[in-house]
Amino acid sequence: MANIELDIVTRGHVTAGGRNEIVNTLKDCYRQFRHQLPYKVEVLITDSEPMMHDYMRQEKFKTGIIDDNFSDTVCRYDTWKGFPRINVSLENLRQYSKLGKPGLLRHQAAHSVLHSSLEYGIFRIPDDCRQIALIKGIETAILELAIQKLSVAVKDYETSKFLVDHNFINCQVAFVLEWIQSQQEMTAPGKQPKMDRPAKFIYQIGLLKPILLAHPLISLPKSKKIALEKQIRLGSKLEDILGVSLLPNEQNKLIQVSNLIAEGMTIDTHQNVDFALHQAISLA
Repeated sequence: MANIELDIVTRGHVTAGGRNEIVNTLKDCYRQFRHQLPYKVEVLITDSEPMMHDYMRQEKFKTGIIDDNFSDTVCRYDTWKGFPRINVSLENLRQYSKLGKPGLLRHQAAHSVLHSSLEYGIFRIPDDCRQIALIKGIETAILELAIQKLSVAVKDYETSKFLVDHNFINCQVAFVLEWIQSQQEMTAPGKQPKMDRPAKFIYQIGLLKPILLAHPLISLPKSKKIALEKQIRLGSKLEDILGVSLLPNEQNKLIQVSNLIAEGMTIDTHQNVDFALHQAISLA
């Protein structure tokens, strides 16, 4: 394996077999990633979701961090300690299939390579976006929330693209399909409440996350090792999510914005987030 230190921390009832499966999958990823690797990655493995939340809350409390957000990313991944940490609960991992499990772990490993320091959690709103938001009646607090959510979507796109480029394709299709399905199951059926303009803006920004996560897979040419049927299934799942509370013209606009964002991606995450916000502000 490349010169990288894996610091494994376990909490709760984590068997040696469960621990080794996770660690071996991650080590295999780092061997295959042709990229500058972080010097260290901490891997927290817990037996349950509550155990993970309690441990992270205690760790943050010790360092004076009051942020308590564990739910706004596809996977539990952070850099607030100054180096990347991958957070895996066996309870969450068991929800995925035999192919989806390594897909999730590889997604986390790719994040630890691409977004390995604190700077990838800090994004500044461009001045012209502030001006446009002011004209549209969008308050600064709403815009701050928008760029936070948008940065997650952009980083998930970069991660999916990175894994596709390293030929981790079928496991990513399985993972993304299963993750989107889990989001659908958490959305209550029936008529959605009427949203005001700022709420609708934030809601649509949130929808960019599954769209951009799936985009590198859906846009793969037929010559790649991915079944057309699976690409169609991914597209259908996204249509189902968008159709819950968006009108057809709103769905089309959101897809157009996501395509523009994907087409404008570079190797610079901060530049990508700036570009994405410039495109997404049109949704307000």
